Amino acid sequence: MANSFQCKIVTPTAEAFSGDSTYVSFPAWDGQYGMMKGLSPLLSALAPGTLRIDGAEGVHHYLIEGGFAHVDGDCLTLVTEGTILASELNLEEAKAELAEANARITSGEKDRLSVERAQKIAIAKVALASRNL
Repeated sequence: MANSFQCKIVTPTAEAFSGDSTYVSFPAWDGQYGMMKGLSPLLSALAPGTLRIDGAEGVHHYLIEGGFAHVDGDCLTLVTEGTILASELNLEEAKAELAEANARITSGEKDRLSVERAQKIAIAKVALASRNL
């Protein structure tokens, strides 16, 4: 593909995706980023949310759980704590996870940040799982 660039999703245990992409959209700490060929160097913190990859095989959606994005040359690497392909999400399980995260009581700053992160991940799971219906 002439207008493509290399995209990789890497977790602590495996490489979840590696291939040519024409467009990638991912959540960062300061908003949603969109990338196309001709990437500028970048290092950014990822936020939990939806990752979209457009490539020769079609459009793929993933849930990512934070980490960082790095652009070097014509390669975008997303290093994330965890990722799930959207088609593998179950809506009922995602809703239960969100209810559990919302029910957690926080007693301190560390707990609050943990609960907020769990809520963001669960909200993204519900949104992606709902899209698959």
